[in-house]
Amino acid sequence: MLDPYFTHEVMNMSKTAVLLMADGVEEVEAIVPYDLLNRAGIQTTLVSVQNKTCAKGNMGAEFTGLTPMKDVDFSGIDALVVPGGDAYAIMKDDPAVLEQIKEFGEHSDKVLGAICAGAAIPGQLGLYRNRPYTCVPGLNGDFGGTYKKEHAVIDGNIVTGISVGGAFEFAFDLVEVIMGKEAARKLKIDTSYSL
Repeated sequence: MLDPYFTHEVMNMSKTAVLLMADGVEEVEAIVPYDLLNRAGIQTTLVSVQNKTCAKGNMGAEFTGLTPMKDVDFSGIDALVVPGGDAYAIMKDDPAVLEQIKEFGEHSDKVLGAICAGAAIPGQLGLYRNRPYTCVPGLNGDFGGTYKKEHAVIDGNIVTGISVGGAFEFAFDLVEVIMGKEAARKLKIDTSYSL
């Protein structure tokens, strides 16, 4: 299938990502990465940590067709993405979610992306120790790393985003880490982010 607006084929997607969803998710922080990762050829699945097929966002948008987390085999997934919003309160106390965040954050052959309140969770798990990172300022704790008030920060296999205002930079940085700088550069041109 050739996208009429973009010059790359997305049928033969070889990289995969899971984007965690729960009620109260911040819509922009979920939709922008979901859209741009898929456009870059990264097969991205929206997964309900509540094991439902739907979720209601912070601003009232309803997401349907979600895959329940209990049905997902994470072993073959290349990247895990954690958005923020009120969903943070659900995710931060869920042992299965915390286990996957640690797994992706601690293994250099996997990519962990987290934005806004979602980016506070890896910090609470100690994954930012001696590393630069960002998250929503109000949830920045003593995570043992270097906080940067920037839209997005890359450090090795971990990509963090500050909040809604950094959603595009966060998503492009995820593409860069998963697929390479050229893929991110091309995607910015294809989407008119870079004019």
